[in-house]
Amino acid sequence: MKKILLISLAAVFAAVLFSSCGTSTKVVSSWKSPEASGAAGNKILVLAMMTDREAKDYIERTLAADLSAQGIATTTGTTEFGPRGFGNLTQDQVNSKLSGEGFSAIMIICLTDKDKELNYVPGTPYVSPYGTYYGYYGRYRYMWDTIYSPGYYTTSTTYVLDADLYTLPEDRLIYSAQTRSYDPANSQSLAKSFAEEIVRDLKGQNII
Repeated sequence: MKKILLISLAAVFAAVLFSSCGTSTKVVSSWKSPEASGAAGNKILVLAMMTDREAKDYIERTLAADLSAQGIATTTGTTEFGPRGFGNLTQDQVNSKLSGEGFSAIMIICLTDKDKELNYVPGTPYVSPYGTYYGYYGRYRYMWDTIYSPGYYTTSTTYVLDADLYTLPEDRLIYSAQTRSYDPANSQSLAKSFAEEIVRDLKGQNII
């Protein structure tokens, strides 16, 4: 019985370890236009909209680098228009600049939700030498540890990011995706996992 218990615990630990190494971001919704295949062209502007300038910069630069690795010339919105984007320019001025520099598409990334949640983690019982395989005392001790071991609180944060891709100069939406990032360690981690998932989805949808 003890051997079976140890094997089960090892399997659970391996599963937890494997899942913790994966990306913290998932594409939860994705849409593309019927005419979207290959429509992104060969030069994309990546522009993120969020108040956290550090996160904005990391997301723009990381996604631009990942798209460039796919053979698509990519420039960040901060590089072209500064940290505040083109809010002070007219649409004609923006169109003139983008067309003059040969951009074939623009991706707008927006932080649409950020949710913090407080979670209670109950106390953890000792596994050895107690357990359900050791009679009444083992059963009692297992539950005693579960009930009376001190628990603790953790805070998790979920980020929801939308990514919309428009062709230029037609200004036609050809792709839209929404991602959820669960408790990223920092802005770099958020940017890395977001960029990986978006590029994977774009390739899967045959847009790039």
